[in-house]
Amino acid sequence: MLSVIRESIKNAPGGSISYAAFMEMALYHPEHGYYQMNKAKIGRNGDFYTSSTTSAVYGAVWADVFYSMFSELGISCVLCEIGAGDGSFAKSVLDEWKRKGYPPLHYVVVESSPYHAEQIGMKLEGFCWSRFSSLEEFQSVCPSFNGIVFGNELLDALPVHVVRQTPAVLKEVRVALNETGELMEVAVHADDELRKWVETYQGDLEPGQTMEVPLAMASWLSKLYEWIERGFVVFVDYGYIREEWRQPEVREGSLRGYYRHQLILNPLSRPGEMDLTSHVHWDCVRKAGENFGCPTTCFQSQQEFLLEKGILNHLVANVSRDPFSPEHKKNRAIRSLIMDNSISRYFQILIQKKDGCC
Repeated sequence: MLSVIRESIKNAPGGSISYAAFMEMALYHPEHGYYQMNKAKIGRNGDFYTSSTTSAVYGAVWADVFYSMFSELGISCVLCEIGAGDGSFAKSVLDEWKRKGYPPLHYVVVESSPYHAEQIGMKLEGFCWSRFSSLEEFQSVCPSFNGIVFGNELLDALPVHVVRQTPAVLKEVRVALNETGELMEVAVHADDELRKWVETYQGDLEPGQTMEVPLAMASWLSKLYEWIERGFVVFVDYGYIREEWRQPEVREGSLRGYYRHQLILNPLSRPGEMDLTSHVHWDCVRKAGENFGCPTTCFQSQQEFLLEKGILNHLVANVSRDPFSPEHKKNRAIRSLIMDNSISRYFQILIQKKDGCC
């Protein structure tokens, strides 16, 4: 992967590439990108955990939520999960859907990783589902969409540009090579598009403040909302609203790497070997939805959301003294999703609705 990035930098005007271009290669290169590698990325043997791999209860709660959404709009039950990972969430939703006897559900998986595609195929055997390697591929056979689009930890992995405010001007932080061929950062004057985005969503940054600019996300969201005719868009992720981006802990930006469950502060280390992620600009997501008649109907912490949607109803009476019994494991998993120090405290749920009236 490093050789591919070096070659790209050498051929780039000025000898540098944007962080967005770097992330696109490091994460999504068809041969050497992190998400294309034939290895575990999620869970104990991977680099990070997700809520959906903590317990099947997570997907079970969402199954009831999805059914309510379909009923509210009176549309066919078609659910499209973008970035489905290893299929754990899809299986838990479909299992609960079947257990509850809900109307037939067609589950569409958008997942580019061949490794994950194989795992999904094994998990969803016997269910009604289909897979596409990209949203564009799905859109080519489905020109307009009526249903629910779901993305869990999707937006945080989209490529971002990086800017830094100096006392005089806004600079873009780019990726270049030093004399020994190692990756390093350089700063150039930010172009009009980057400056306009910062002015729109953040106003003036403080001198020395670094921030990610999600131009790729904004473009991708526009195409998504335009494609949807009627339905809901659901994003589960971690991010900030405008005021929170002023907090001291994100003064130097939020772009990080994760490798074997360790936080890597230098995003340029281990390209292609580790996950790269940055916090979501929720104001940008909300505004993009509004522009296409898909306003936000829910925005809250995952912890609050799960409690409101009845996750405690899934607790089971302990019928065994064995702490490793299925009942004990399930109850521990539920607690791990709602406790104050749980993963859910740091995640937000954003739900947007497009009813076709706009």
